[in-house]
Amino acid sequence: MPRGLRLVLLLLVAAAARPAAAQQPPAPPLAEAAPLTAPANVPAMTFTLVTGEADACGPGCSRWIAAEGVIVADTPIAFFEFAKRLEGARPPLLIQSEGGVVEAAMALGRQVRRAGLATMVARTDRSGALPQPALDGTCHGACLYLLIGGTERSLAPGADLSISPISFDGPAGEPFPEAMRQRLIAGVLVRIRAYLGEMGVDPGLAAFLDGERYEGFFPTRGFLDRHAILTRDP
Repeated sequence: MPRGLRLVLLLLVAAAARPAAAQQPPAPPLAEAAPLTAPANVPAMTFTLVTGEADACGPGCSRWIAAEGVIVADTPIAFFEFAKRLEGARPPLLIQSEGGVVEAAMALGRQVRRAGLATMVARTDRSGALPQPALDGTCHGACLYLLIGGTERSLAPGADLSISPISFDGPAGEPFPEAMRQRLIAGVLVRIRAYLGEMGVDPGLAAFLDGERYEGFFPTRGFLDRHAILTRDP
């Protein structure tokens, strides 16, 4: 056998004998709490430090953070960078959001709590000469987890807040097997209960976030107070 051909065969045998590289298991899918209503193509959440008139956001409060958009995987990073500019200031966080990724919303809520910020569901109205908090606002889906990160939590009088269960529907046309979907939901609910306890919210709220048992709903003020979701009036 020619030497060159023998070398090629040896290389082929060595390659065949080499163990295949271990395949990394796919990352678990991110849990999303589907909002009751959600417009298409809503941009990712942004954070803007807004200055309005004196007492615009309460007695002695003229500046607030407008948190607007959907909470995506890198939203906590965006807030971390934004919060550096606060230099210890604690303006309230006014939230207008259709929801997003649950895990990202909990990470964001923890940052808000560490920063010592109050949260409020309220739209920032920029139609006048100076911006002002509106009497309405939206907080659906995973937005709930950001709201309860606040040291104090409130709702504008005309704002909409929904409670939405965890959803693992899978890719379009390829739903997860039922047993897998139930395991995924159960795993996320464990983390949610821990988060609720950290934030001083009734861990029993997690029962209403189980997509196997409940559908989305708009809670009454009594429900919000009973589970310590809200802590004060606006």
